[in-house]
Amino acid sequence: MRRLLMTASVALACATVAQPVVAQVSFGGQAAMITMLDEATDLNGTFGVGPRVEFSPPIPGLTLGIVGQGVYYFPDGDFDFMTYGLGAKVGLSTPMVSPYVIGGWQWRRTSAEGFDAVTEDGATVGVGVGLGMIPVFVEVSMEFNEEDPAFPDVDNDPVVIQAGVLVGG
Repeated sequence: MRRLLMTASVALACATVAQPVVAQVSFGGQAAMITMLDEATDLNGTFGVGPRVEFSPPIPGLTLGIVGQGVYYFPDGDFDFMTYGLGAKVGLSTPMVSPYVIGGWQWRRTSAEGFDAVTEDGATVGVGVGLGMIPVFVEVSMEFNEEDPAFPDVDNDPVVIQAGVLVGG
């Protein structure tokens, strides 16, 4: 009988002291537009869409997190282009506007009919802002990639403007 009372009292204490679980993972979608510093490239003004996932522990007044994202672009040329990456996000968390900086590593995959697909990688850095109580974000980032002679018209360091919505978290 003692064991039963001890077990019941421990279960009651755990249930009383337990805190609600706060979701730490957010999923969503994003739209992106590539703006090239050199306007002579085939990707300037190209739009894309893709998924985004963020892991961010609940820290009052601060945003720390890991971001995974991918974007499939719709270029005018006769080729396919997509990016995907993993990065870190650090910023301030306020009720109306939450500014942040983001940095990480990204991969770019370009393929065309009759050519082997080419994957490049490089660093990316940017700034962004989360807006209000709804999980909307706007972000501007610069991508730094290696030169690839197979695709000279798409191979440069673009500025990417992204906006999206996240749910959860």
